[in-house]
Amino acid sequence: MLTEVNEAGGAMLRSWAMTGSDSSEQATRSSIDFWNVRHRNPEEEDHDNFLNHPMVQAYSSMRAFAGTLIGHLDALIAELSRRTNPGDCIVSVGCGLAGKERSLAKAMPDRRVLGLDIADEILTIAKLDLEGSGIDNLQLVHGDFNHLELEENSCKVVLGMGAIHHVEALEGFWESCRKALTPGGMVFGQEYIGPNRFQWTEAQIECGNRALAEIVPKEHRVDHERIDRVPIETMISLDPSEAVRSAEILTTCKQAGYEIDAYTGAGGALLQPVLMRQIHSFDPQNWQHNHVLATLFAEEDRLMSMGTLGDDFAMFIVTPPS
Repeated sequence: MLTEVNEAGGAMLRSWAMTGSDSSEQATRSSIDFWNVRHRNPEEEDHDNFLNHPMVQAYSSMRAFAGTLIGHLDALIAELSRRTNPGDCIVSVGCGLAGKERSLAKAMPDRRVLGLDIADEILTIAKLDLEGSGIDNLQLVHGDFNHLELEENSCKVVLGMGAIHHVEALEGFWESCRKALTPGGMVFGQEYIGPNRFQWTEAQIECGNRALAEIVPKEHRVDHERIDRVPIETMISLDPSEAVRSAEILTTCKQAGYEIDAYTGAGGALLQPVLMRQIHSFDPQNWQHNHVLATLFAEEDRLMSMGTLGDDFAMFIVTPPS
């Protein structure tokens, strides 16, 4: 059993057991190799690159935060500052190169941040980048949050910033979080909660195809003219963990006895299947392009108001059973 300890007195991470079968060890190594490559090439995450467009970010923020134009990371920092105390430990799973974790640590220098990721080579890069930064309340450790074990009562918050939808062992994840959290602790999530492995619903396909035909000009349909479900075998070959049980995140959370303390939806059920791998054709400085996006926003809002579509992206705070 590999063990890493937060030298600042924080959570103890007992990562995955390495004494299992050869096939188990090979699967773990394959996951490590995959994420070492993926974190080096974030542009490969083209399925959700639509979230990087400033118009989409503005729409998502105003939907989530009652018309307020605030970045999701800024909103997270505000909530963490309000709900934690100086000295508290915040564990962030799936930190990758730890850009967001660095922002959290800088914004809350009196809190301790522990980032963990399975990609050992990426963590080496992130640690070297952290040296000399003056950030002394952030530690990065190697661990697999699909088999997460933290020391009991060791942290105030477990944080998933787009990582929990990569967890297949959700039941074990929620149980590990419950044990690790101190009294009054909580799990924060900023997550994709839409259909598992992007197997779009019939409503998403029907509404998305209509939007492509009636709203999106041909010049922007550079990747697809129609929305189809990607075969699961293809999804697994591209990323074995992508949205593996995304639609079950909140269901399994409730089944584990957690209470949903706060929830805000950010939409995306129409936008993602329509815009994924096509958003780069929309120039933020071209107001005709922005008009197309605004029309899509209005259509998604209409469909959500009717109950035809729901949130595929959400932010939530949940507390474990006492």
